[in-house]
Amino acid sequence: MKLIVHNDDLTINTYSLEKNNFYNKELENHLGYISSDKKALNALKIIEAYYSNSKVILFDHTNKIIENKLKALNIPEYKTSFNEKTIFDKKDFSMIFFTSGSTGEPVGALKTKEHLENEIKISSKLLEKYKIKRVIVTVPFIHIYGTLMGIIYPLYNNIDIVLKQHFLPNDLLNLIEENSLIITTPLYIKALNKISSQKDLRTSVFISSTGPLDAQNAKEFSQKFNTNVIQIFGSTETGGIAYKYNDEELWTPFESVEISTNKDNELKIQSSFVSKTIFEKEFKDINSQLQTFDYIELIDNKFKLIGRSSQILKIAGKRYSTIQIEQLLEEHKDISKALVFVCNKDSSLKDESLDITIESKKEFSTKEIKEYLKHNLSNLKFSIKLKVVDKIPTSSVGKKLKII
Repeated sequence: MKLIVHNDDLTINTYSLEKNNFYNKELENHLGYISSDKKALNALKIIEAYYSNSKVILFDHTNKIIENKLKALNIPEYKTSFNEKTIFDKKDFSMIFFTSGSTGEPVGALKTKEHLENEIKISSKLLEKYKIKRVIVTVPFIHIYGTLMGIIYPLYNNIDIVLKQHFLPNDLLNLIEENSLIITTPLYIKALNKISSQKDLRTSVFISSTGPLDAQNAKEFSQKFNTNVIQIFGSTETGGIAYKYNDEELWTPFESVEISTNKDNELKIQSSFVSKTIFEKEFKDINSQLQTFDYIELIDNKFKLIGRSSQILKIAGKRYSTIQIEQLLEEHKDISKALVFVCNKDSSLKDESLDITIESKKEFSTKEIKEYLKHNLSNLKFSIKLKVVDKIPTSSVGKKLKII
């Protein structure tokens, strides 16, 4: 079992991942944060912390809000010696993953080894038939998805980890050997669809998460490379909730994940993957269950994901997700990316409007976008605030970020 790092200068570093090489008794219960922008360094630190039973807090190195918050709470960088007491000392966790909260305040999801390993056991069953020999990781490890599938899954199954600091689409194709599992995002799937290179990847499988992958791109990718994409739906707090293959419409809940809905048909989750405790301004016990704001439609033992309540526009009594509207806009030949938000001035339906940002080299008027959407959605009038930009920024996992 090895970590194989392909450097940008074409050199390769290889590290043995045997537990004896990483376990350090002195680091047991040691607390610190990991936030480096170097994938290999992050991986090695996380593996050491995992084997040594340390307590680590992971977050994007560019997020200075979280970094300053942790420093104010006397949390040092991982492996820095310190003697001060912290509010995290008596909390039971192995890793904390930070995500943006609904109020903008970063939320930390506390994960024990049991949370992480319970999820990996279920994921391993799902992937068993593929006889995976190596895991290729394109995502950052400071996200729960990257750590779960890019580190803990291969460690649990005694499989090599392959990574590169910067993956271009053709770099990724060149590294895929038989029986590879590729941990990636919709951004890479879409990029691979656009290149001319082709390769028969029937013995390998892709897992995509961190954001929605539209059915058209999923189907095109599956056919072009003769492979499967398993999409994962979940969150930092809940872990994995459900999965689906390629362009399937319905999501299948993971084994041991119990789903239900409230009176508004919003998804509720209970499972052994869900954090017992989250940290925002203070600790909050959520008892391994979470009420989400995702509208779903239950169909037998599966469900159709409609969208988040904060991302729903109601037109003529029908709900449209902002994700659906983004995908519709991105089908336009002159629009590279679209980012859509619902604005509610009050509870009145007539005051509901769309805040739309599009990435395009062409200038669009509000009237043109309204006509395009009306043709595909509805003839009803709804107001639009439009912004045309050269580039919509994205996060380290390809999520589109709102321009302030």
